[in-house]
Amino acid sequence: MHHLSILLWRIFMQRFTKPLGIVISVLFVFSMFCSSDQKPKTLRNTPRELRKGLLILNFYNATPKSRSAEFEPWEYGLASMLMTDMESIGVFNIISKEAMKDVIAEQEFQQTGMIDPKTLVKLGNLVGAQYILKGSFMEMNGMLRIETQVFSVEKGVQLQTAVVNGKTDTFFALEKELVDKITQIVDVVLTETEKNVILSQIETKSVEASLKNYKGELTVEEAKKLAQAGKKEEAKKLIEEAKKDFKEAVAIDPNYEKAKKNLSKISMAIPVTL
Repeated sequence: MHHLSILLWRIFMQRFTKPLGIVISVLFVFSMFCSSDQKPKTLRNTPRELRKGLLILNFYNATPKSRSAEFEPWEYGLASMLMTDMESIGVFNIISKEAMKDVIAEQEFQQTGMIDPKTLVKLGNLVGAQYILKGSFMEMNGMLRIETQVFSVEKGVQLQTAVVNGKTDTFFALEKELVDKITQIVDVVLTETEKNVILSQIETKSVEASLKNYKGELTVEEAKKLAQAGKKEEAKKLIEEAKKDFKEAVAIDPNYEKAKKNLSKISMAIPVTL
C-alpha cells in the first residue's frame, strides 16, 4: 500500500505544476497517506454489513472563555480518539468526516452545542448511522468533565448520557472510561480482555502533546479549505504552522506515534513541493 501511495503521488505531482496545484498536492499527499494507513485489527470479526453505523460529531467546548482556545483542538481530538477506540471493537462502521462534509447541519451543531433530536435523526439517515454521539467537555482548574449524549437514529430518541470526570492530565483514561460507558448504553458488553486491550491503546499521556497534534490536524484541514478557495499563500503558511505543531508534539512525547506519522507525512510533502 505504501508503494502504491508513492506511485499515485508521483502521478499526481506530474499533473500539478502551477503554484496552486503545488499547494493542493501537499495536502493531497497528507490526506492520501492518512487514508492509506493500515486499519488496526479489530477485537471482534463482525461482518461489515452487520455492523451498526456510528457517527461521532465533534465535541462542544464548554471551557470558560479565558482558556477555551487552549483546548479547542480537543473539539476534534476527543471525537477522533473515540472513533479509533469504537472502531477497534469491530461492531461499528464509523461514519467518516468525508461523508459528512456536505451536511450543513453538522456545522450548526458544533457552533451552538444545541441538539435537535429530529434533525439528528435526519442526519443519521442521510449518512447511514444507527447511532450518533454528540458530546461536550469542560476544563476548569485542572479538572476535566466529558459528557456524551447517545442517540438512536432508529428509535428517534436520546438513549442516555455518558459522563466522566477527573483530572485533566488523566484525559487518556477518562476517554477510555467514556468508551466503556457508551458501549454499555448501546448494548455492546465488552469482556475484560477487550477492555484491557482498549485501555492499552493510548495515543499519549501528555495533554500538551495531544493538543499540539490535534491543533496541527485542524490546521491542515483549514489549509485544505484555503487551497480549494485559491488562497495558496495562506494555505502554505498554515501547512508550515501544522508542521511546527507536529514537531512540538513529538518533542514533548517522542513516543507519540500519531504525531510522528503526521510529521512524517507533511515533511515528506513540503520539501519536494514548496
